[in-house]
Amino acid sequence: MTMARVSLRARVTFRDPAVEVEVPIGITLLEAAMSTGAVTAGTCGGICACGGCHVRVEEGAQYLSTATEREEDQLDRVFDVRQSSRLACQARIIAGGDIIVRKGDIG
Repeated sequence: MTMARVSLRARVTFRDPAVEVEVPIGITLLEAAMSTGAVTAGTCGGICACGGCHVRVEEGAQYLSTATEREEDQLDRVFDVRQSSRLACQARIIAGGDIIVRKGDIG
């Protein structure tokens, strides 16, 4: 019997600027972005209090944790929220796969 190989890493592609990084499962999109050196934490430091890390998940949402009520409440205060909107500080990578995100508008 062969066992399916489970990836313990995810590939995250950030657009604007275009950066691709392979990261371990269990970190947030914000931590993944910061690991590239291209992005720093928002004004709140990544504690779901400012909306500065608003992103749109273009592909791979199934590899992320579901949004909490706290995250959804914070997104209500963010400009141009869409169905694909997430806060990078709250969207935790829970499975290996390809994830593509674009920086969202914060107003």
